[in-house]
Amino acid sequence: MTAASEFGLIRTTADVESIFENRTIPAGMTGTVLEARPDGSCLAEFSFAPQTADSDGDFAQGILTRDQYETIET
Repeated sequence: MTAASEFGLIRTTADVESIFENRTIPAGMTGTVLEARPDGSCLAEFSFAPQTADSDGDFAQGILTRDQYETIET
């Protein structure tokens, strides 16, 4: 398994709790890594609804352990 890298893409493999809104980020969501940590964990941001000219979007951040995500090769 490849560890996350900053600004890389990941996909959750398990439900994860968000760190601010007390929401569940469901398994299968794609997110962007904001911070990669040496132990393989990472801070990532997930978009429930995209930002548009009329809306700020709906985003959540979560801290994932190495077994809660898989990397997406671009």
